[in-house]
Amino acid sequence: MTAETIPTPVAKSVALTDALARVALLSADQKRLIVRQALLVLEQHYVNLPLKVARYGINPVQRLRLLLTRLERSEDISEWELHSELIEIFNSVRDLHTRYALPGVFEGDVAVLPFTVKAFADGERRRYLVAPEKEGAPPVLTGAFRPGAEIIRWNGVPMARAVQQLADRLPGANPAARHARAVEKMTTRALAFTGPPDEEQILIDFVSPDGQAGTARTTWSVPTDLILLLQSLSNDTSLAIDQEAMLESRARTLLFAPHVLDQQAAGEPVRAAPGNLPVRPEVATAFEARVMGEFGYIRIREFLSADRSVETFVNEFIKLLRQMPPGGVVIDVRGNRGGNILMAELSLQALTARRIEPMPAQFLSTPLNLRICRNQRSMEPWLRSMEQAMETGAPFSAGIPFTPAGRLARVPQSHFGPSVLVTDARCYSSGDVFAAGYQDHRIGDVLGVDDTTGAGGANVWEFPLLMQLASGDGDFPYRPLPEGVGLRVAIRRLLRVGPNAGVSVEDFGVRSETIHPVTRDDIMHGDKDLLAAAFALLREGERREFEVSLDPVRVRGVNIDRADFVTDGRPRASVDLDGDAVEVTVPGLSQARVVRVEGYARGELVAVRLFRDGEPVTVFE
Repeated sequence: MTAETIPTPVAKSVALTDALARVALLSADQKRLIVRQALLVLEQHYVNLPLKVARYGINPVQRLRLLLTRLERSEDISEWELHSELIEIFNSVRDLHTRYALPGVFEGDVAVLPFTVKAFADGERRRYLVAPEKEGAPPVLTGAFRPGAEIIRWNGVPMARAVQQLADRLPGANPAARHARAVEKMTTRALAFTGPPDEEQILIDFVSPDGQAGTARTTWSVPTDLILLLQSLSNDTSLAIDQEAMLESRARTLLFAPHVLDQQAAGEPVRAAPGNLPVRPEVATAFEARVMGEFGYIRIREFLSADRSVETFVNEFIKLLRQMPPGGVVIDVRGNRGGNILMAELSLQALTARRIEPMPAQFLSTPLNLRICRNQRSMEPWLRSMEQAMETGAPFSAGIPFTPAGRLARVPQSHFGPSVLVTDARCYSSGDVFAAGYQDHRIGDVLGVDDTTGAGGANVWEFPLLMQLASGDGDFPYRPLPEGVGLRVAIRRLLRVGPNAGVSVEDFGVRSETIHPVTRDDIMHGDKDLLAAAFALLREGERREFEVSLDPVRVRGVNIDRADFVTDGRPRASVDLDGDAVEVTVPGLSQARVVRVEGYARGELVAVRLFRDGEPVTVFE
């Protein structure tokens, strides 16, 4: 049987072999420098090191010491041997925030195949399909090997075993996360983090959608015109992000949704698919939204804006929420690769009348972390507890939140109906922060396709940021890494609040309250069964409406039985509601600058309307 050849859809790309040939040679001194700096980062800054050593019975610090000893004995360790060993050591902590990255020539390189794979549950067995292509994008696969084909063997290995073998080599806090990452990496690999695939060509045995057995052949390639946000994010101290996933996502967008990048580059409002609501180009890779009859749907793929503006991101979320029907909204954070912690927590506030309690963040108590806190004014809130921890032997600093309460107070509640949060094991970093806050504040039900989220609960810093923050003290032991080698570290851990106060997000994640295993129809028909499950949960919730005007003062509530008026922080009036509009007299209203109208149901605060200088507050400023 002749194998069907799958073409590469990217015009500007190079073969994998050509991309790998660019690896730089390192001197013996450079190799020792890399290992010494890696040892410094793990020992002095890695906030989850005590957890990982205890939970997995590993000792990455000792492995680095042994590697350094070999180098100091002048053992002949090749570049690829060194890189492979460092990747394996860092991967052993199963933390996507704490990584070793190959030299800078690979920083933007992603090896890709011209299709993606999705897994679904068939009883106790997993099966793997070629995923549908993005609606609105030009088709890539037109032969027998096309969307809906089931992959049986991968280079002669049964597909389930091939995926598991890759999953065993990957970092990830739980088996579901490692499996989900492996499924993605069967066709997309960021070379800087994972290293190259073992093979250049792939031979795939499959069954076509019409039931015919076939074989397909394809080749790894590396796009050369990938545009990245990662470099512009390197000096942000408020990130919780899976940078590897971010890079691979950009590659998939280039391959399978180039129209999104074209619209974004033109500065136009972006519609990722026909029927979607338009979103600002700055957040085109973050949001996708549509109205689906009585319900709404918002996908949040990342907590980032191209202009790096928290206001841009939060206000786009507010705008989309205000377009959602009162019957309810599905918030989908599957595959969310994280981003800015403030964007995640401020967006949560738009979903609820309850005041969001932001997550506290803690440093590992070490001499170098203390010196950074002394050097940097922005770290001053942690300084006193760090100094005390060094005296008492406490392992961590006090927990201080990233998001100020004053900024949360300026976010208007923008939807009053029920909501459901959809998660999976690839929801990570700030995606975990959003999911944990959603659950901890009882905003709505958490519907997961896996048992838990990806369980990444930390703020991540890159090595250049450590160098920058250390620049005020010439005695710091950091040295520039040669040839663009990269180190990233989880520097501050995040703890949950409310009923889960003090619980670590790292390794434990956010547990699903309802589980919906992915079905074949979900893959082939736009999450058909998953959305049906989400809509069923929305129908169980209470649909609420809360309309308020100040001239004249009139209030109407659906499933809201009381409204209280607070002017400039002072309670001034209260009225019972029965579903009809009610006029209210509010003393001192004409002199008030800020008016807060609170709606209650059975004594619980469920809705808030804000006014400033007589005008409704509809944006975050």
